[in-house]
Amino acid sequence: MKEFIKNHFPGAIRFVRDIQTLFVYRRKKKEVTKRNENLHEVYVKNLSRFHDVHKGERCFIVGTGPSLRLEDVDLLKGEYTFAVNSCLTMYDKTDWRGTYYGIVDSHAVEIMGDQLKREDIPVFFYTDMDATYDGKNGIAFPKDDTANMMTDTFWRRLFPKAFPETDFSGDITQVVYTGKSVVYAMLQFAAYMGFSEIYLLGVDCNYAQPKMYSENVTYIDHKTKWTQERLIKNGNQMLPQFEIAKDYADAHGFTIYNATRGGQLETFKRVNLEDIITR
Repeated sequence: MKEFIKNHFPGAIRFVRDIQTLFVYRRKKKEVTKRNENLHEVYVKNLSRFHDVHKGERCFIVGTGPSLRLEDVDLLKGEYTFAVNSCLTMYDKTDWRGTYYGIVDSHAVEIMGDQLKREDIPVFFYTDMDATYDGKNGIAFPKDDTANMMTDTFWRRLFPKAFPETDFSGDITQVVYTGKSVVYAMLQFAAYMGFSEIYLLGVDCNYAQPKMYSENVTYIDHKTKWTQERLIKNGNQMLPQFEIAKDYADAHGFTIYNATRGGQLETFKRVNLEDIITR
């Protein structure tokens, strides 16, 4: 019967699935909100000290897309930078070190393991909602990734205002929205810290390439099992998230630039990294 319905009424199965997703989403949203409220004092204690500490300065958020080169990060020595995910696997090839380091995916925390506790990662931002970490450099933040559950549902297509792609937090002690990438989360950290210019580097937003990550990082995760179609879809789903970040930046007086070499992210003004560094 299930196969008959699938072959003759494919929309019916999708409809039922989306109904189920809505109930799961509402339950998880309630749980996430309540948890973040209960732990708010802890997050304030640990994160409020970063508020406006870099007011008026510039920073670079370094992704691990295939366009990223070692010579790129070498240029960033002396700059304020956010390293993410497998960036630390480049540390044996370069003297560059991120000022801050961030992960939103619990699987990445597991994959990196004790490497995250090394002394050249002075501040490590992670979510304690679905990851366990006991390093002294770790600072947990209140994550909310529930919007991701509704991405491919008809609910979002019919009621986009009720189920937005994500949001952008102005207070990381309250909540940090993950969007579809750790880079999106780090944008909220950079904004909270008061940076007036934020540059993205190695943010290709495209996993459907011969190489999903920079050849200079060592990283094997669950995406290696994804189909080409899913890889393309995942990259495309990142793009609307960055539109939300741009709108927030425009409304709050800071600017986000894209210094990535290529890639498909066109939301932000593109700049040449070498030109920026010489300023």
